[in-house]
Amino acid sequence: MQTLKRFNIFLFVILLLIPLKSMGMFELDFDFGYDRQIYGVNRQNSVVSRNYSGGFSSYLFDLTALDFNIANSQDITSENDRYSTGVIGYEVVAHQNRVKTNVYGVGIKQMLAGRGSFIVPVISVGYAREFVTSSGDLTVENTSTLERSVYNLKETRQRYNSVFGAFSLQIKLTERFSLKGTVKTIFPAFKFSKARDNVKYSAGMTWFF
Repeated sequence: MQTLKRFNIFLFVILLLIPLKSMGMFELDFDFGYDRQIYGVNRQNSVVSRNYSGGFSSYLFDLTALDFNIANSQDITSENDRYSTGVIGYEVVAHQNRVKTNVYGVGIKQMLAGRGSFIVPVISVGYAREFVTSSGDLTVENTSTLERSVYNLKETRQRYNSVFGAFSLQIKLTERFSLKGTVKTIFPAFKFSKARDNVKYSAGMTWFF
């Protein structure tokens, strides 16, 4: 809900900043991605990722747009492996790590086929500002009494200047509505070798008006 409020404010500001005469056609798009991975000998561990994103584009030319986007992702890693704390009589039996990322981006979007095409490839690239919040907890068991205690880890917050790149395939259903699939990467500015380290896949929809 908080992310949606931020997106509405973000969109309102953009509408105020862009002169109406410079606008040709507008585009709104929304994406959602979900991934769940189970691992461990007894399938006791998991990684769950959810990501949401929305964008607003103003077409300066027929196939080229100024693109503004906002994204939120949540990654939760849960491990239920038992290991020693280093203190006799106490063991860690569960560990969860949570990472929340908010991204605000601005860039250029380019269609690689005409608007009348049934399938339209689209690429976009630009600058992004990342806000990353990390937190987690440990569950510790007293091996004598079997009593368990949960300890919250210190929350950390970081900000990054980044670059984003995305490739989408839009499948036209009506004149103004399309379904799409997207592959997107975001990485620290000028560190292009890290582009493959943070790749997200999502599905969504696009409206033209």
